[in-house]
Amino acid sequence: MFQISDTKLDRDLLHDTLANHSAGAIVVFEGWVRNHNEGKKVSSLEYQVYHELALKEGQRILNEAKEKFNLHNVMASHREGHLALGEVAIWIGATASHRDDAFKACRYVIDEIKHRLPVWKKEHYVDQKAEWVFCKHHSHHVHFAEGEFYEKNLYSPLKEKSVLVVGVGGLGCPAAVALASAGVGKITLVDPDTISISNIHRQFLYSPNLVGEKKVVVARQRLMDLNPFIQVEAVDDYFQASLIQHDLVLDCTDNMQTKYQIQDACLKARVPVITAGIFRTEGQLRMVMPGQGCLRCLNEMTPDDSFLGNCNDVGVLSAHVNMLGSLQASEAIDYLVNRKILTETFHFDFKTLTQFKVKNYLKSDCHYCAGDFDLVETLTDGLIVDIRHDVDLDQYKNTDQKVILVCERGVMSRKLAESLRAKGHMNFYSRSSSSVCPDHGC
Repeated sequence: MFQISDTKLDRDLLHDTLANHSAGAIVVFEGWVRNHNEGKKVSSLEYQVYHELALKEGQRILNEAKEKFNLHNVMASHREGHLALGEVAIWIGATASHRDDAFKACRYVIDEIKHRLPVWKKEHYVDQKAEWVFCKHHSHHVHFAEGEFYEKNLYSPLKEKSVLVVGVGGLGCPAAVALASAGVGKITLVDPDTISISNIHRQFLYSPNLVGEKKVVVARQRLMDLNPFIQVEAVDDYFQASLIQHDLVLDCTDNMQTKYQIQDACLKARVPVITAGIFRTEGQLRMVMPGQGCLRCLNEMTPDDSFLGNCNDVGVLSAHVNMLGSLQASEAIDYLVNRKILTETFHFDFKTLTQFKVKNYLKSDCHYCAGDFDLVETLTDGLIVDIRHDVDLDQYKNTDQKVILVCERGVMSRKLAESLRAKGHMNFYSRSSSSVCPDHGC
C-alpha cells in the first residue's frame, strides 16, 4: 500500500501494520529531514505532491517490488507539506522470507520513488532564500489534470489499448512518442541494445551523455515524462513470441530475420503487425494480418541481410526515419480507433516526395496467412543440433525427424538449412541459440 500523509508519520503503527509472523525478515528504510544540504544550513523542508499520479505510480512501484523480490508485503508512506528537522519524510517497509529480498526491495522502492514520482521538495535555509531542489525537469511545481493533457487531442485517450513496439531506434523513437502522446494505455518497448554515439543523430529520445545506457530504460522514462497518465514497460531483451499479448505490434526493427520472426509470431497469435523499413531515401510501410498477404507470400525464405544492407551500412537521414516511424504510429492509432486495415503496401520516395501503393500479394498456398501452423516449423518438437561444434549432419538427412540447426545469431545455421533444403532435405530448420534455449546460456 502506498500512502501520502500530511501529518507526522507514526513509525510504530506502520511497522505493526506490516508485521507478518510468517515472514522471516522485515526491513525498514526511513528518510529524515537533515539540517544541511551541499554545505547550506537547512531549517526545514517542504514537499508538494501531485496526488493522483503519485498514488497511482507509487502503488505500481510497490507491485513491481513485490513481484521482483518475492515479498510477503511492502508498504510506503511519503509526507507532504512542511516538515521540521528530524521528521520522517518517507517510510518504506518490506517483509520477505529472506532478508536479502527485503533489503533489495527497499532499495528498489526508494530509487524508483525518487526517479518516477511527481514529488517536489523545497529546502528552507537558515542564511538564504528557500529554493526547490532536485526538480530534474521543473523549475517550479505545475499541477495539471489528465483532461487538460488531452484537451486538443483528436481522439479520446486509448486507455484500454496496448501496443508492443519492437525496436526503439530510428523508427521506434518517433512511433513510441506518437503513441504515448495519443494516450495509448499500455506501451511495451522491446530492444536489447545500448545507446551508441552513432544512434543519436536519428534517435531523438537519446543524447550523448547517455551513451552506454540501455535504450528501453531511457526511452521508457522519456515517455513517462511526456505522458504520466499511461503505462510504459521496458523489455531489455530480444523479441520473443510470448510478448505479443497486445492489441497491436509495431515492427520498428532494421533486419529481415527479426522482421520475419515478428511477422510469423503475430500471424500465429492472430495479432496485426505494422512493419516499416527504410533504405537510403526510400521507405515502405505495410500491415500484416491473417489472410491479407504476408512477407512470406513474396519470399518464403527469410532474405539474407548481408545482400540487402541497412542504415548501419549505407546511412539514413533522421528526418526520413522520423517521418516513417510517425506514419507507423498514425496507422496504429487509426487501427485501434477505427479498426482500419491496410491491404496495400505504401512506398515512399523522400527524395522526390512521391509515393505509390501496391496491393499486398496473397499466395494461395501460404500456410502462414492461412494460420496452418502445423505445417510451419516450431521449436517444440525437433532435435536441436548446434553447428558451432563438429557434427555429422549426414546422420540426420534420411530421417523424418525435424532437425533444428542453431548458432549464436542464427545466420550461419539459416544458410546451412537453406542449402540442405535446396538439396531436398526438407526436415532441416534454423534458429538462433538465444531463441531456442534462452534460459540455458547456449
